Amino acid sequence: GGLPSSGLAARERARSHGQLLPTSTFYNALLDYYDLIADFKIWESRRAKFSFCQYPFFLSMGAKIKTMEYDARRQMEIKARETFFNNVNTHRAVDQYLVLRVRRECMVEDSLRQISEVVGAGQEDIKKGLRVHFQGEEGVDAGGLRKEWFLLLVRDIFDPNHGMFVYDEDSHFCYFNPISFETSDQYYLVGALLGLAIYNSTILDVALPPFAFRKLLASAPTSSTPSTLTRAPMSYTLSDLAEFRPALAAGLRQLLDFDGDVESTFCRDFVAEVERYGSITTVPLCPNGENKAVTNENRHEFVELYVRYLLDTSVARQFEPFKRGFFTVCGGNALSLFRPEEIELLVRGSDEALDVSSVRAVAVYEGWKDDNTNKPPSRDDVEDLWVIRWFWELFEGAGSQDQRKLLSFITGSDRIPAVGATSLVVKIVSAGPDSERFPVARTCFNQLVLPQYGSRRKLEDKLWRAVRESGGFGLK
Repeated sequence: GGLPSSGLAARERARSHGQLLPTSTFYNALLDYYDLIADFKIWESRRAKFSFCQYPFFLSMGAKIKTMEYDARRQMEIKARETFFNNVNTHRAVDQYLVLRVRRECMVEDSLRQISEVVGAGQEDIKKGLRVHFQGEEGVDAGGLRKEWFLLLVRDIFDPNHGMFVYDEDSHFCYFNPISFETSDQYYLVGALLGLAIYNSTILDVALPPFAFRKLLASAPTSSTPSTLTRAPMSYTLSDLAEFRPALAAGLRQLLDFDGDVESTFCRDFVAEVERYGSITTVPLCPNGENKAVTNENRHEFVELYVRYLLDTSVARQFEPFKRGFFTVCGGNALSLFRPEEIELLVRGSDEALDVSSVRAVAVYEGWKDDNTNKPPSRDDVEDLWVIRWFWELFEGAGSQDQRKLLSFITGSDRIPAVGATSLVVKIVSAGPDSERFPVARTCFNQLVLPQYGSRRKLEDKLWRAVRESGGFGLK
C-alpha cells in the first residue's frame, strides 16, 4: 500500500514546482541496463549525432548517479595517477587522497583552513577521494569518519545560532542570512561541502528550499559541456518565496488579489523592510523607491522586485562564494544531466514514506552467536531471534515521525538516499546477553549495537529512550 501514496506525493511536489508531472514519470528503466558510460563518453566527445545523454530526463536517478560516480571516479583516478607519477619523478611522497586532519574542538576552522589551502594550492586536489582523520584518535577512515565529519560540520554550520543561515519557523527551511558577519570563506566552505558530499556519495540533511537548487544549477559555469543542454536563466516567483517564507508570501498574494484601492489601504512604497539586529530598516527596491507608492497598476512590479530582492539581491554576497565552492568540487559534465529537483534529492536524500521491509531486506547482522554451538548463525537464524523480530516489529509499527527519528538515530539522517531504501544498509551488532545497557548507535557506520533483551517491553523502553535522549544530528 506504500506506492500510491508516494506517487501521489511526487505529483504534489511536481505541481508545487510548476511541473505537470514528476520528473520520474519520464525515466526509462530499460536504459538502466544500457552501457551509459559509453554513451556519456560519446556525448562528451560530440562524436555522434545521437546519445541518450542528450535527453537526460529519460535517465533514472540511479543511471544518472552511476554516470556521475563514473565522472567523479575518473577525475579522482586521474588525480591519484598524476600524484603517483609525480612522486616517482620527484621522489616526494604526496597523498593520493585528500586527507583532512582536524581537531574535534575546532573542526569548522580546521576544515575551512585546509580546504582553502588545498584550493589555493591548485584546486584539482579537491577532486581526490576524501579521507578524514580526527587528531588524537586512532582509526583509519574507511568512510565512517568521513560521514561523521560531514554530519558534525553540517550540524555546526547550519545551526541557527551560527548566523550563516536563517530559519523560517513555518516552512522549516533555511536560507542564506543576508546580514551575516561570516566571511565569504565560510560560505565557500559550505558550497564545497555540498559538492564534496555529492562527490563522495554522502547525503547531507541541508534544509535549503527547492528553489535554491534551481538557483544553484542556473548559476553553473558554462563549461565545455556539450551544448545540447541549455539552462534557463533564473527567475523568481511568489511561489518560490512561499517555499521559504509562507507567511510573507501570503501577505504579498493578498496585496495582488485585493479588490479595493491598494494605495490608500496598504500605504506601501517601493521599499523592502529588513530587520537588522533588532531594528527595522528599509531598502529601496528601485531608484527613488521610497517615494514611489504601490498602486493597483504597479503592484505586480512591486511584488516581483520584492521577491527578487529577498531571494537574490540581498544574499548575493553570501551566494557567490557558496556557488564557487560548489562548482570547484562538482564541476563535472555529469552534473549537467540532473534537474534541480534531482540535485536536491542527491544532496538531501528523499523524504518519502519509509518502507521498513526494504530496509530490513538489506540489513546486515554482526557478532550474533548461536547459543548451542557458539558459531556465527545464518542470517535466517538471526532474523528468528526474538530481539531482532521485536526490533523490526517496533520499527514497522511506529508512526512515520518516530520511524524517521529512529532512522536518524542509526544513520545520522532521517532521509533515504536518492536511489532508494535498498541502498541504505543498516548493521545490527550484538552487544551480548540481556543487560540494563541502552542500545547504542554508531551513525558513521549505520550501526545499531543491541543487547539481547529478554522482553519486548524492555526493548521498546530502552530503544525509544535512547532515540529520544540522543538529540541526534537533526537540525531543529
